[in-house]
Amino acid sequence: MKKTKRRLIIREYDFKKLPKLEMEKYESVTFTPFNKQYFEKRATFFYLKGKKYLGDQYALADYPEGMLRRLTGVKFHDDNYKYWLIKYNAEGEMLIRAGLRQPESRLGFVTYKEKTVEA
Repeated sequence: MKKTKRRLIIREYDFKKLPKLEMEKYESVTFTPFNKQYFEKRATFFYLKGKKYLGDQYALADYPEGMLRRLTGVKFHDDNYKYWLIKYNAEGEMLIRAGLRQPESRLGFVTYKEKTVEA
């Protein structure tokens, strides 16, 4: 049988606090942080497909909070992420925090790979 995947946008802090019972339901659960290179690839992909308006939203890497609000197709673990402070660190990874005096955490995808069921 085909394995299915489910993705969510989540911050690393929340990923580490996911309940173990939830994690055991899946074959694997991985966290992949966003970085500038990921968004540059997405922009190029949409430009080559002739969808300039979608490529432009990914190309605005210096203003990631606006770009994050326009992402479609992937659900957020917490919808408030769209309105939090977002920036890139020196390594090009996307960091997010709730307010000025709050700790920063990397933002990325969590990918759930479902267990295969034998018929």
